[in-house]
Amino acid sequence: MRLKLAVGIAVLGVGVPAAADPVNSDLAAAQAGGGCYPTGIQPSLFDMLVLVNPEWAPLLNGMTVASTPVLVHGTVLGMHGDTSGDFPATHVRADVNHFVMPDPEDAGRLATGNGDGEVHFEWEAGTYPAWAWAGTGDRIVGLGRWIFDCGHPDPTPGNCSVTTASQCVLDGDCQPPTCPSCGSGETCVGAHFGYSSELHPPQATAAIRTGRGAVVSSLTGATPVPATRVDIFVSPYAGGASDECILTHRETPLDLLSVECFPLAQPVAPINGQDFEFDVPLPPRPAVGGRLKRRIVPQQGPAGAAARIRVVRRHGDREHLHVRVRMTKRVHGVLPTGYAGTLLAGWVKDPTPLTHVRVTVSDLVINNALQLATPVAPKTCSTSHGPCSTSADCSSGESCLGAGPVKSWVMQAAINGEWQELSGLDVVNTGDVIPQTLVYDQYLPASGEVHLEVNGAAHECVDTMYAKSLATDVAELGFNKGIACLASTAHPPGTINLAYAGPDFGAGGSGSMDYETVSSGGEGGNCSTSTTLTCVVDDDCPSGEMCQTTGGAFSLRYRIERLP
Repeated sequence: MRLKLAVGIAVLGVGVPAAADPVNSDLAAAQAGGGCYPTGIQPSLFDMLVLVNPEWAPLLNGMTVASTPVLVHGTVLGMHGDTSGDFPATHVRADVNHFVMPDPEDAGRLATGNGDGEVHFEWEAGTYPAWAWAGTGDRIVGLGRWIFDCGHPDPTPGNCSVTTASQCVLDGDCQPPTCPSCGSGETCVGAHFGYSSELHPPQATAAIRTGRGAVVSSLTGATPVPATRVDIFVSPYAGGASDECILTHRETPLDLLSVECFPLAQPVAPINGQDFEFDVPLPPRPAVGGRLKRRIVPQQGPAGAAARIRVVRRHGDREHLHVRVRMTKRVHGVLPTGYAGTLLAGWVKDPTPLTHVRVTVSDLVINNALQLATPVAPKTCSTSHGPCSTSADCSSGESCLGAGPVKSWVMQAAINGEWQELSGLDVVNTGDVIPQTLVYDQYLPASGEVHLEVNGAAHECVDTMYAKSLATDVAELGFNKGIACLASTAHPPGTINLAYAGPDFGAGGSGSMDYETVSSGGEGGNCSTSTTLTCVVDDDCPSGEMCQTTGGAFSLRYRIERLP
């Protein structure tokens, strides 16, 4: 999955010298003037609130919410869609993550805490449409908030200044009662932090895809040719990480238990402060003939006025297109509210043969719904503790608290990095066959392949807490159940990651083949003796039996066709 691709295209300079040193992650901490607040050597339960107060802070002027967007160019080494796993009170949905190796010119966007040399582009699913997501191996350009991820300080402990046998992260770790033997006035010496820098969230991305074809002419019956596809999306909406209420530091972490930010209404992205500009490589020019054509396909985007786009052909050693999404230019008297579109560019009359391949996803089969027999937070009356569905089932003055069984899933699938989200997953049960209508049409060279990827999550109690304040969650769940819910995690149902090579592309000699592929890995299995019973943990099985993990919680049914 971690491909290292070198793509020789011209990229925009962003004011960072080539191969610049990474930013020192120690500068993220508040004691060094940054906007992040690390916890001590012995963090308490409520220290989780410290780490999300705020959860993200700008690298520059970290004590402020406002920041100037930066541009980052790179190659996607890996990615995933919505797989849950984020702090729910700062998100509407979980983030889509792209793990990006920045170009050498943008290496200065890394911090010392980015030990893998990657900049994560993180944008909430739901606000970031799946068609705009990049795939592994794609080029990506992003413009957005350059932040430290305050939720993950990853400290390397130092030592107390006098009582040097005692490790510490903060000066407070060198005071009783944390350090009983420490004297007054001791400080922590030599601690360091591993905060990572991220583009979180972008306000604009361009996913640049090569190695396939497209119809670049608008003429009816035009022939597909090798083409570059660029999926462009610009929007101020990105969930909690782009909302002023969520991003504002509160005087005490406990204030987060009473603040109400939902529904989010204060986006901070300055989308009209600058145009979104980037360069696009072109397919090789055919040896004979060939005329450059481009076509723009509108996509569903933010409501309001769509920006105009300007595409200019640039000649030189490596001919390319320069794209400017004109976010600063008014459209019919008003500033644009975003942009959503696909740019296709190639050489008409290019003789390179291409095969039209269609993949149709017809069904998601649930082999194991990954639902605990005893819910993490069963719904019970607040005083009598009897089961309930609503407060009407409880005695006067009682509330019905808890979440009960969590039955929803979230899934997404891609062909060659072009993503779509699966539907109909609000209520999922073992044995369900859930119809899907996902269709992928691509034009592939004989050397290409059909690369299928599927990932997602079976939701757990924590996923019922998204898009709500902590105060609302406590009111709905109760304090103890709220803590249990927050500590729960979604269940991975396994993944599918396989490829069908050309020139057959998995369509067989007849030109059409049906498949049902079982996911690999993930949670879930069958009870050790009662083998017809599915389970997630031992407690799901009859007494004395164990849950034997097999994975493969879902299967995907799909058809691959080679079309004329």
